[in-house]
Amino acid sequence: MENRLFQWLKGNKNTQSRKTVCENAENQSYNVRLVEGEFEPAESAEVLLSLLNYKIKFHTVQLLNLKETQNSDPEKSQKRIEDLKAAKQEVTELVVKARNHGKKLEIHSTVNIIVK
Repeated sequence: MENRLFQWLKGNKNTQSRKTVCENAENQSYNVRLVEGEFEPAESAEVLLSLLNYKIKFHTVQLLNLKETQNSDPEKSQKRIEDLKAAKQEVTELVVKARNHGKKLEIHSTVNIIVK
């Protein structure tokens, strides 16, 4: 999956700069264009659902680690897992709808990273 995303980004000639840096006196802010372009429904599902599944897995591991430690509150991770599962269901429905109507999906995803 990561290879496909990297290859897609590397080969996509429609993308502008994938990274912008904004610096001020206190923080550095980086905007990284993670996904950018038009996709067939199957490609959209692969990209979006893989990302959502990875995030669900990440938070599940975090939740298990929190449950093992004393004095920890796992509610935040549990809520995030529920939110991600809901997003996964929405994306699945959207992809199926697009496929059934012969449509493509245009996806724009930018990650903003602030170094403090």
